[in-house]
This record gives sequence, C-alpha cells and structure tokens, in this order.
Amino acid sequence: MKTYIVDVKRNALDDGPGIRTLIFFKGCPLSCVWCQNPETKSPFQEISFDKEDCSECEKCVAACDLGAISFLNKYRINRSICNLCGKCVEVCPNEALKFVGTEYNIDDLVNLILKDKVFYDNSGGGVTLSGGEPTFHIDYAHELLKELKKENIHMCLETCGYYNSEKFKDLMLPYLDLIYFDMKIYDSNLHLKYCNKSNVTIFKNFEDLIKNENVEILPRIPLIPNITSTEGNLKNLANYLISLNIKKIEMLPYNPLWLSKAETIGKKTDYSYSEWLNKEEKDKIKSIFSEFDFNDF
Repeated sequence: MKTYIVDVKRNALDDGPGIRTLIFFKGCPLSCVWCQNPETKSPFQEISFDKEDCSECEKCVAACDLGAISFLNKYRINRSICNLCGKCVEVCPNEALKFVGTEYNIDDLVNLILKDKVFYDNSGGGVTLSGGEPTFHIDYAHELLKELKKENIHMCLETCGYYNSEKFKDLMLPYLDLIYFDMKIYDSNLHLKYCNKSNVTIFKNFEDLIKNENVEILPRIPLIPNITSTEGNLKNLANYLISLNIKKIEMLPYNPLWLSKAETIGKKTDYSYSEWLNKEEKDKIKSIFSEFDFNDF
C-alpha cells in the first residue's frame, strides 16, 4: 500500500513543544464518528471539492470522460464512477478541486523538513507525526524517523494507540521523544460502536508503553459531546489513569468545524453535533480531573 501525506504544516505551535512541523499521514485503523480530520481516515488518495472556491465555470464537467461530475450533485463528484484520473483537478482555475494525499519519497520529505531546523533548534521544537495514524504506515514512518534522528530532531507522535506492539517497539519507539496517546472511551463496546474497533489493544499498548522510561507519554482525552465527554466515561477514564499513577493529561476540546471538511470529500456523517463546549460543561469536566495536571481548555 502506498503512503500518502495529506499535509506538511510548518511553523506549528500546538502539537508539541516549540516550533514544529506536522506531518499528517493518510489512513487510520479506527473510524471515529467525530473524526476532526476526516480527509485522513482513508489510506487512499481522494479528490476534494470546496464549493466556496468554485466559480461554476463547468470546465471540470467538460474534462471528465466518465460523466462523474455534475452541478446537480451536492458533493459535485459521483465517487462510485470517478477513477481519480485528475483531469478535473488540472482544469479547475480556482483549485476548488484538489487531490487529497501526496506521495513523498523519504529524501524529499526530509529535505523539506530540514528547511526549518534552525527554528526547531532555537525554540526547542521539532517534528510531530500526526494523521490519520502514523503507525498505520509503520515502515515508512520508521524510515522517516531514522533519517530525522540523524539530525538530532525532537520527534513527537500523535497516536490512537491501535498498532502492532512488537513492530512499534522495534521500528518507531527508539526514535521518539514524546508520545501523545489518545484515550477516547473506557467501555470497550462503546469504543467499538463509535470508533469501529474495540479498545482492548489500545489499553494494552498504553499500559505497556508507560513502563518505558526513555520516552515521555502524555494521555489525551478528546471531549466529544454525548460520546466521550459523558460523566460516566470521564470518571472511568480518570479512575483508570489514577490506577496507573498517571499525573498529567491533556484535554482536546471539541471543534465542530470539522463537519464542513467531511463534505468536501463527499462523506455523510453519523455524528453532526455543531456546538462548542460551554462553560458549565468545561467546569464539570475539570472537576472530574481535579487530581491531574492538565491544560486549560
């Protein structure tokens, strides 16, 4: 399977210490109904359509030999017909149609990242592998980590925790300085319902990982209304983390803006909550985790 990168975000400040470059991998073993980056869920290249950038010139319609594009289609592209030839992308004058996912060979990606090494060195920053799920492309991630570590770059991983433990220990863990580990739902059946996988492997990997003293592990809890942010789920997660002597966590507040991103790749969503967390909800969450050191949110 090819490895596609959705984005290389330079000068980032929120996903690890200092100034960082974020590498967004395409593909994830989970399928969370609230995924904030829905364009990274599939491991395959896609074409996105942004109606805000469309001038309705209809050049895309004329360019498509398969008749997969129609202005009567809300999502513009009939994806059951589209063969990803890219002719519509080539003729679109406003880039309303774009490929989602780019192939990089390791050398080219490393060279792009090293352009900002002076900023990493001066700010205590580095590179964060995100997604999607970087461990879904573990061999590619291994090669990238190995090359960047030769340059003494601080490496951070954002992971859902669903990976092959032995392969991860061999190919990725030795090169990592910091791991953001998502803890979403305590109940295994609910995790299966909302994320399409049980959490048994995830919890086992987490418990195994915190025994390693050579890398910093920071559990992160996404606060998804009516799913992860329920009082029952949060209390169970808090008690679980206390039992493992975890002192520090990070909260990830819900961002409803992802809903518009799903439409650009023609995805219908089963979860469509469109409100931000209010102060009352935030205060209640903070009280549940009062024993922990965590970020303000």
